[in-house]
Amino acid sequence: MADPKAQSEPSSKVIDSASDISRKVFSAWASGTEATLRATLEAQKAALDASVWVAGTAAESEPDALKHIAEAAQRAQEAALEAFRASIRAVEEMSDGKTPVRPGR
Repeated sequence: MADPKAQSEPSSKVIDSASDISRKVFSAWASGTEATLRATLEAQKAALDASVWVAGTAAESEPDALKHIAEAAQRAQEAALEAFRASIRAVEEMSDGKTPVRPGR
């Protein structure tokens, strides 16, 4: 009679290998997506900076207001990037069998 443990070992190795491959694929996807998001936000920041400069020359009486708008947009970009990173950390923690840490708890 065949040993059930011996029969399950190849299946276990396949599952472990598939899990490892899935983690690597996810990690590669996350890195690529973050790089794309970062590049998009940098391009958006450059466009905002140029718009502020143009608007600033047209409305020199309100440069502080334009500066505040640009700063608010940059903070929003940073928050979006941090939210993305937090979601990646949560998925990684779940894949490691940990309970994700929730901010403020």
